Amino acid sequence: MSSDHSPRFSAEESRLLFDPDSTDSGSPRSGRAANPPVAHLNTTVDRPHLLSRFAPVLILLAVMWVIEIVDAIIPFDLDSLSLQSWNVLSLYGLVTSPLLHSGFGHLLANTFPFLVLGVVIAFEGRRRFWTVTGITALSSGLGAWLTTLPGQHIVGASGIVFGFFGYLALRTWFTDDLLRKIIYFAIGLFIFVTYGASMIFGMLPQTNDISWQGHLFGFAGGIFAAWWLHRRPEKQKTD
Repeated sequence: MSSDHSPRFSAEESRLLFDPDSTDSGSPRSGRAANPPVAHLNTTVDRPHLLSRFAPVLILLAVMWVIEIVDAIIPFDLDSLSLQSWNVLSLYGLVTSPLLHSGFGHLLANTFPFLVLGVVIAFEGRRRFWTVTGITALSSGLGAWLTTLPGQHIVGASGIVFGFFGYLALRTWFTDDLLRKIIYFAIGLFIFVTYGASMIFGMLPQTNDISWQGHLFGFAGGIFAAWWLHRRPEKQKTD
C-alpha cells in the first residue's frame, strides 16, 4: 500500500497560521506562542523607502527642466499653452502653467526654493506633498487669472513656491507635540531668514512682469492647506 508523504497541516496548525486571532487554552500547544512568528513577519519590503517620499519633488523638477529644454529647441512657443488671464478656454493652464517658464533664468530662480521647501513638505509623505501642491497651484492660478489684466500669460512655479512658504509658516501652529513644534519652528525660522524678504516683497504690487498676484494667492493657498490638513481632524474630534 502506497503512503502519502505530502505536507499537511493539522486543524490546530491551520488555525494558528491562518487565523491569528483564535486561541485555545485547552490545546496541547498552549505552552507555545499563540501566534507563530511566521504568521506575522514584518519586512521593510512592503513599506515605501524613506527616500521615495521625495520622488514627486524630483519628478516635477525634472519635468520642468525637460519642458524648458524642449521649448528652447523646437520652434513652437510652449508658453502659449499657459494660463491666460480672463480666457476661459485657457483654464487648462492651471495644470500646465506651473511647469512652464519664460526662460532658464526664470526656471533656475524657482528650482532651489521649490526643491528645499518641497522636500520639507514631502518628508511628511507623498500624499501630503501632492495635496499641498494641488491646493496652492489651484489658488495661485485662479487668483492670478482673475486679478491680472486680461490677455496676460501666467507661467512659472513661483506661485507654488509661495504656497509652500505659507504652508510651512503656519504648519507649526497645528501640532501639540512639543518636539514637532520645535522642529517646525526651526524650519520656519530658517525659511524666513533665507527667503523671508524676497517672499514678502514678492507678494506686493510691482510694475515689472512678475505676477505678484500669483504669489499672494499661492501664499494664501498654502495657509489654507495647513489649516485644512491639520486643523480639520482636530475639529472633528471635538464634535
